[in-house]
Amino acid sequence: MAAIIGFGSRSSIQSQTLVDMRTQLDDLQRQLATGKKSQTYAGLGIARGLDLEVRARLSRIENFETSIFNVDLRVNLMNTALERMRTVGQDARAETRFPLTYELVSGGQTAAQRTSTLRLDEALSLLNEKAGDRYLFSGRATDSKATDSVAHILNGDGAKAGFKQVMAERLLADQGADQRGRLLQPSAAAGVVTLSEDGSSAHPFGFKLASVTTDFGATITNNAGPPVSKEIDLSGGNPAPNDRVTIQLNQPDGTSVSIELTATTQDPPPSGSFLIGATPTDTANNLASTIDARILTLSRTQLAAASAVKAGEDFFAMDSGNPPQRVSGPPFETATAMVDGTDTNTVFWYTGDAGTDDPRMTAVARVDDTITVNYGVRGNEDGLRHLVQNLAVFSSMTFSGSDPDARARYFAVAQKIGSGLDQGSGLQKIEAIQTEIAGAKLAADAAKQRLSDKKPVLQGLVDEIENVSAEEVGTMLLTLSTRLQATLQTTAMLSRFSLVNFI
Repeated sequence: MAAIIGFGSRSSIQSQTLVDMRTQLDDLQRQLATGKKSQTYAGLGIARGLDLEVRARLSRIENFETSIFNVDLRVNLMNTALERMRTVGQDARAETRFPLTYELVSGGQTAAQRTSTLRLDEALSLLNEKAGDRYLFSGRATDSKATDSVAHILNGDGAKAGFKQVMAERLLADQGADQRGRLLQPSAAAGVVTLSEDGSSAHPFGFKLASVTTDFGATITNNAGPPVSKEIDLSGGNPAPNDRVTIQLNQPDGTSVSIELTATTQDPPPSGSFLIGATPTDTANNLASTIDARILTLSRTQLAAASAVKAGEDFFAMDSGNPPQRVSGPPFETATAMVDGTDTNTVFWYTGDAGTDDPRMTAVARVDDTITVNYGVRGNEDGLRHLVQNLAVFSSMTFSGSDPDARARYFAVAQKIGSGLDQGSGLQKIEAIQTEIAGAKLAADAAKQRLSDKKPVLQGLVDEIENVSAEEVGTMLLTLSTRLQATLQTTAMLSRFSLVNFI
């Protein structure tokens, strides 16, 4: 190099040329090895701005694809769980259809009830389905289970009352101390039969007197109360055989039951009849006694079933603004109000996000620059809650082989559970939830197709900006290598040139 420097400025230029050519050679070798024009964006020249923008769009597409993948996975798992819950509900409903069999197998329950407990356990397990570390039916509370265990829900957890206790307290309040369904014992005086609700104020428990009608000339008097009462005045004369008295009673679960009695001269009167006495006063006494017997029977059968269903509604229909409801007591037999259960004295069966906004909004995913899909589900939505509620009611009732009313009570509750599982008009169905989250999946899949169409175009643009042609680089490398070799040879010859050689 010292010899080259000796040639002055021309030698310096020649030296710099060699350095530049060597740098170009190294860069071309790197391009050939990596297939990239440059290791930095600065090396891309004026195309670097476009390259950065396109790469940002590709990065967003990758994020969208990850979101779509998660939506697909979670919706598929949720739909599988929901489909199984539909099947559980259909199987349970089939067992409550007539003809029913009443045969106690263990624990004062029928085989169908024992199976109902297993179905309840399965339904709760399905609501606690996870995708990775995310609970799918807990709304926004993705790190919390959607429900408590079946043991805690039914039997309680320490000082916290479970559903069976809440149901038992409700039954005491609905039947009253004398099991007349919170009605006073019917009385008769001077040919007038009086029916009356108990208490001096309205309360939500037991039977409510809806109407009394006759198809003969008795005078009906309605007293608004409180307490509500109705009078059947027979003093104007005895009914004729086959004349009827109909009493309509409303029940706590929103259903009603009728007492229909036919006048007869047959003594003793057949079932569903009352004896016509010698005088209207005697007939009124007979009618009051017969009504009383029917009220007691209905209280132990139809009302007991309605009370269990209402207790299920009180316990399971909960969200952040509506805690479980319990009878204010003790004493429960004379209770006149409901109170809020607290998380210290009552099991809250649903343990996920219990908000009252749209459940679908609890899981939102962006699948495109301008599109988001909503696919959240809460386990306490009506369609899901009705299934859990009805299974729990059927699983919780017990019967005694020595109870003459047990069979009728079992049929009454089975019929109500069948109706509840049917989820008639106006009630949310599990299929509706499936349809809504399937719509989110369809939107995500459509976005996935659009992204699939865009991605190759954008990637091609990046490749065009960043990548090199191996053939082109190879040609340039060969040309540069030849030039470099020639330059080095010339430089070597010049380095050996001296004044002696010149002379």
